[in-house]
Amino acid sequence: MPVNLGPVRYIKNQARSLFVLLLLTEPLLANKFETIGGGVAGSTRVKVEYLQIIAYVAGGIFIIAGILAIVLHDRNAQTLNYTMWKPSATIFFLLGIAAIAAAVFMK
Repeated sequence: MPVNLGPVRYIKNQARSLFVLLLLTEPLLANKFETIGGGVAGSTRVKVEYLQIIAYVAGGIFIIAGILAIVLHDRNAQTLNYTMWKPSATIFFLLGIAAIAAAVFMK
């Protein structure tokens, strides 16, 4: 009785294609990753101010997401918040507080 190796062969071909794609695109991306530290021009203080703004915005987004997890927990049964809204809201609030605390202590 012959064994059907169609799906296995398909996965192998996809893996080879992905590997070749990564080998071909890696030299194109290498220059970007080498110069990522120079993306923000200016003094260290300017860079810290940018990071603080990013942390405040991220903290605000997490806090809003936590509030929405509480307010909209029973609106849509397709979402995870329908059954796990308390842990979801807790995680969002903790991430929000951590991001805001990081922005405050970044001085």
